[in-house]
Amino acid sequence: MSTSQDELPVETRSADESAADFGAESDRLFDRKKMSAPTKLSAIVILLALGIFLLAKAEFRLQHSNLLLYLYGVAVTSVVFVQMYVGMTRYRDPAMATPKTLPPDTDRTPLVSCLVAVHNEEVIIEKCIASLAAQTYPNIEIIIIDDASTDNTPEILKELMQRYPIRLLLLSKNVGKKRALGAGMLRANGDIFAFSDSDSTWAPNAIERTVQVLVNDPEIGAVSGHCRALNGHKNWITKMQDTWYEGQFSIRKAFESVFGSVTCISGPLAVFRRESIFNYIPEWEADRFLGDEFRFATDRTLTGFVLMDAKNANRLKAKHAGSEFAQPDYAPTDWRVVYSKSARAWTEVPDTFKGLLRQQVRWKKSFVRNIFFTGRFYWRRPLPTAIVYYFHVFFVFAGPFVAFRHLVYLPLHGNFESMVLYLFGILLIGTMFGLAYRREDVDYPHRWIYRPLMALLSTTIISWLVIYSLATIKKMSWARG
Repeated sequence: MSTSQDELPVETRSADESAADFGAESDRLFDRKKMSAPTKLSAIVILLALGIFLLAKAEFRLQHSNLLLYLYGVAVTSVVFVQMYVGMTRYRDPAMATPKTLPPDTDRTPLVSCLVAVHNEEVIIEKCIASLAAQTYPNIEIIIIDDASTDNTPEILKELMQRYPIRLLLLSKNVGKKRALGAGMLRANGDIFAFSDSDSTWAPNAIERTVQVLVNDPEIGAVSGHCRALNGHKNWITKMQDTWYEGQFSIRKAFESVFGSVTCISGPLAVFRRESIFNYIPEWEADRFLGDEFRFATDRTLTGFVLMDAKNANRLKAKHAGSEFAQPDYAPTDWRVVYSKSARAWTEVPDTFKGLLRQQVRWKKSFVRNIFFTGRFYWRRPLPTAIVYYFHVFFVFAGPFVAFRHLVYLPLHGNFESMVLYLFGILLIGTMFGLAYRREDVDYPHRWIYRPLMALLSTTIISWLVIYSLATIKKMSWARG
């Protein structure tokens, strides 16, 4: 790293009472009884999927020339159904799996380096650090990297060092999240890296669960935790996002995890073997797209390094053979990437409509960039998840045009039936995900109703942001939301 840093010494004192309070509260929230009706829910999902199929068929009868639109509707319904069926019936939490046969000298408690990059987070950073310090796993180091904050964050972090066992790196120049984490990784001693966003918190046993996954199966290179909205109770916008997060993890990531091919280890709780990513960090830090440095796609690209094939891995390893991260002993491996439902985290989500749109633009830019990386080799992964991945890419780009045809073009030409059927189909799919949310969350049994609303919002407004994201792909201004 060419940027100068000041590293403050390690504080060895344990976490204070506030960390313990946080641990007790998170235990209370997450140690809840689950609904035990998977068979009934699966039957409801099948009936709803059948309803969507019949709606698409009815629409086709209204528009005999729209075979492609009919096939599009069938494809969307089929992909959603497959993901829900596999995610709800075939997924098994790897933290609960029987360990593979391991050598007797296997280290059951390897050192875990917990890393957080911070920039102007004076309001929320203590919650994050307290949750890291409250971990039940006995062998961790906590490294906080301040990316040249201009508010009171550095002073707050220095105060927190008096109460929590953290190491603090103060960067003199703002370099972005990737380079900030790279500086932290160069100083980390752990065999496992655990990353958290600065606006996220972990359940006390989160690291214990993810390390168990990695220790039990040496073929797993990375683990995604389960995430929900920390401020999900605040208003209708955060409630919608909370229901959406649940489906993204317990259905979509669960589906990918069955095949060991999770495409994105999400930032709130992202755990990697050191050897699965270390050689490729220079490529990650200096990622370029369309001639300029690309500061987004942090989580997706890092996951892509674990998923990529040996040919791409050897190419990138050779490209950065002279860097500080070069480790010749870390050989390219056919890693599996999984999701653990019992390793839980929360994250602050945007609580205004403007903030939500800004966040979605950033995410869609990351999605677009990552297609040109992960998309080049993901076809080598197991066939079911590869098919779903490339279908999803097609749906993202086709979605705005399909929505325009149903919501604008056809009604202007007197075809209101298709608009009604289209919206009703979206509500049915949202209801499917809402019922899945209801199955998982017994603490907020009525919140599931916000999931169909999120489906409508995603289709009528958020889907269009991919066009704006493409038009402004080179604009790299950061907006958490």
